[in-house]
Amino acid sequence: MHSTTEYQQAEAKLKLLRALFDNSSDAIEVLDPITLRFLDINATGCRALGYTREELLSMSIYDIIDTAYSAAPQKVLAQLRESGHALFETIHCRKDGSTFPVEVNTVSVELDRPYLLAITRDITERKALETAQQDVARRLQRITDFSVLLSSANEAIAQMENEADLLRTLCELAAQHAHLRLAWIGQPDDEGWFQTLAAAGAALGYLSGIHISTSAELSEGQGPVGQSWRDQKPVYIFSISQNSHMLPWAQRAETFGMKAGAALPIFRGGKRWAVLVVYHGEENIFDADLQKILTDLAQDVGYGLDRLDILRKEREANAFNEALLNTQSSGIGVVRFPEMILERVNARMLKMLGASSPGDLVGQQARAIYPDAATYARVNAVEQTALSEGNGTLRDVPHRRRDGEIVWMDISIQRLDGTDGVQRTLGTYVDVTERHRLMDELARQSLSDTLTGLPNRRALDAEMGKAIARSDRQERLLAVGFLDLDAFKPINDTYGHDAGDELLKEMARRLQDAMRRMDTIARLGGDEFVLLLEGLRSMDALDQVLARLQAAIAQPLHIKGEIVRIQASMGLTIYPFDDGDADLLLRHADQAMYAAKTRPGREGGSWVQIYHPDIGNVSMGDEILRRDFLRALASGAVTLRYQPLVAMATGRVAGLEVLTRWNREDQEVSPERFLPSLGVLERQALGRFVLQTGLRQLTQWREMGLDLFLSVNVTPEELDSPGFADSIFGILAAYPGIPLESLVLEVLEIGEILEQGVAPEHLQRLRGAGVKIALDDVGSAYASLLRLKNLPIDEIKIDQGFIRELSNKPQDLIFVESLVSLGLAMGVLITVEGVETEAHIALLREMKINYLQGYAIARPLEAEAVADFVRTFVLGAGDADTPMLALYQHLGWVRAAAESVVNHEGYEHTELAACPITTWLHAHASELPEVETLLAEHETVHALGREILQVRQSGTREELHHLLSQLHGHSHRFKESLGQAVQGMRTDAAATALPPSSNE
Repeated sequence: MHSTTEYQQAEAKLKLLRALFDNSSDAIEVLDPITLRFLDINATGCRALGYTREELLSMSIYDIIDTAYSAAPQKVLAQLRESGHALFETIHCRKDGSTFPVEVNTVSVELDRPYLLAITRDITERKALETAQQDVARRLQRITDFSVLLSSANEAIAQMENEADLLRTLCELAAQHAHLRLAWIGQPDDEGWFQTLAAAGAALGYLSGIHISTSAELSEGQGPVGQSWRDQKPVYIFSISQNSHMLPWAQRAETFGMKAGAALPIFRGGKRWAVLVVYHGEENIFDADLQKILTDLAQDVGYGLDRLDILRKEREANAFNEALLNTQSSGIGVVRFPEMILERVNARMLKMLGASSPGDLVGQQARAIYPDAATYARVNAVEQTALSEGNGTLRDVPHRRRDGEIVWMDISIQRLDGTDGVQRTLGTYVDVTERHRLMDELARQSLSDTLTGLPNRRALDAEMGKAIARSDRQERLLAVGFLDLDAFKPINDTYGHDAGDELLKEMARRLQDAMRRMDTIARLGGDEFVLLLEGLRSMDALDQVLARLQAAIAQPLHIKGEIVRIQASMGLTIYPFDDGDADLLLRHADQAMYAAKTRPGREGGSWVQIYHPDIGNVSMGDEILRRDFLRALASGAVTLRYQPLVAMATGRVAGLEVLTRWNREDQEVSPERFLPSLGVLERQALGRFVLQTGLRQLTQWREMGLDLFLSVNVTPEELDSPGFADSIFGILAAYPGIPLESLVLEVLEIGEILEQGVAPEHLQRLRGAGVKIALDDVGSAYASLLRLKNLPIDEIKIDQGFIRELSNKPQDLIFVESLVSLGLAMGVLITVEGVETEAHIALLREMKINYLQGYAIARPLEAEAVADFVRTFVLGAGDADTPMLALYQHLGWVRAAAESVVNHEGYEHTELAACPITTWLHAHASELPEVETLLAEHETVHALGREILQVRQSGTREELHHLLSQLHGHSHRFKESLGQAVQGMRTDAAATALPPSSNE
């Protein structure tokens, strides 16, 4: 009887496990660890792949993996043999041939025999969101470049007094900041043929021997230059190859890599004088932003020439007169000191500030155009710097228009040295309101829940303090509600993850509609929402809002043709009756919600529980996690892992980054899963634990003869706390045997936290004492890289995302190179994260990298394994048979050839046969489409390089620049063609690959 009962219990457990297996929202696969054939798969996996379970049981993992990732399973098996676990991303193929990205979590399981258990999640939406964020970032960077162009152009106009230098400088600025192939200014001679006055860009050779006329009767006069001269307005050619008017110059333009062009008239003294002509290497590039910047630039050229004319006539006049002020496209303002009075403004400044006449601003205190005292104090500090040092700049400064609207400007301030002994400054003001709006939009996205669009936890934290302050000021009640949907998980499991998401979006909309305009609702994650009900005069007013919320929740939902009803539980706490801070109010609301959920009755108002001290011992959600975390710290359940950093110079381990792990409920939890839920006390306790434990372990390793540095992550919130530096010094004092330079603190650049408040003081104190500061994940966010040079740092860590796609897109090496060049220019150490393949190692060996870190070296190690690993590890040479390494080496001598022309120096030419690209192309000729075209283009690049070397001995400068233009054009085409060929090689391989037969 006893054995029968045990059998029944076991059978029931098996049924339960099968139900959980089949109803999981993620695909679950059971695989043979040797053959990688499917032994079992749940219904979610079958739906995702479009196969029946029976079909998949006759297949292996190779049948559903994209061919480009065919080597991945063997690497995963190697990881599994090493650690028993592997987490990676790959591409799966459906039965209909379509593909989709997935994240796979694989573990090795030993039951009656070895098995592999893989949990697979579709990450298509996540990848799409990342792409969208990158597009916004690129637009923001482009607008920033344009703002820098206008500001720099106006500074040049304000300073230069030589006409030729001014025209050349403006062309150089346009080519640099608008990323143009060529910018030139032409003026017709007496016979109507255009002559070059100034030019800049990589395609200068295009102008050699060119013929362009003003006459509409000649074919040479029908292009954009002649038409712009005759019509006295801008002309844009969006595609040179498709425009019949460009026929006389189409072949020449193609040779120099120019795909689109524009011509804009320049007026001097109110009359047409010349034409500004620009060419770009991309078709359809002249959008509204670029057209506006070119129009402003052409106007500025004319204004600058007018200024020169005025200066020639009035050498003894004021350095900046009224006529010039009123012809600038940027705002101009002159401030007189010590009165700090606006003495002069131009028309553009009047327009930007909404003033109708100079009298609205001239003679007024400069303070009047700024919205608050703090902003004016910032500007005045830069004004004082300009008075003492000659100049100063300030970005993103709010200004108040006459109608009260706020506009944002970048300011460049210079000292005006007059003859009357009065101190003055000249400010150039560029309207960057659109850039600021885009930055605000990015910030808004970071404060929004991606699924529902509601504010997220970060936004809620910011709003809670404001709501409490308003409650105090208005003497009204504030209700903080913690709402949780009942039985949401069964609905998610029954109808699928997509249906669950739709339910959450619909519920978010209903709750938002039921609340008042002054109220706030945020989603914390899952099915948890927080409500802030403000301005309540009485509990009756609260009851009215709760009634609307209950009615909204009670409405039936339609899910996949079925009517579903759902209930909710909500905990409320009322401020100021519950007189606590934001964190405490949320905890109490959470506790009250748990009390409401445990009630047996759900009718009437029983879905809501108001907090009172009698339920203070009830804890749920974050409260349990925080309590458990502090206990885990005390009991040793929180441990550290150490990921090695290898010095490129020696190939040996030089340091270790400390990573936290929490062994909770028989699972190892990484920080991103628990850190957001910790409060201030828990975070401070964790920070002390990590630093003390890491330093204690470092002391032991040093006693064993291991000379290592220790890298510890620091949150922006820690940096912004008043006693941060003192706490670091206090902990270090307990370990006198550790040199201060052996500690590296890794910080993130978040907003301006590293430039304002107490953070810069902490960093300066720590660096002054010898502690090293590293800026983590450089390039992964949207902060301007130009700001990095002002930060007190010793090291930058390049984000792993920058090398991940190089295997598929070797032509994108320029992005990695630019970040490395940034670090070299700053004179800081450079670490590359995410080094995951032997190909990455081979490439990075060629660059001036200081440290490497990633899975290709080691996964995070337990402390006990570090010493043996450090003593035995030696960095290998890597896999050199990759197009990205060969291309990098090829581009090295191309750059040397170009620099030899610019710097008038010799260089060591690489012959075609010795070039690594030649070896790689021949080795993979059978796999590459149109390989003969690639070889021919590559040979042309080398021939041009050899010719440059020869012409350097006896040729002219013009000949050298002509050859350089050709070299740049052919090199660009070769890189693009190589990138396309590599992608084509992978596509062809995927199309021709045959799946294994079913009887293997």
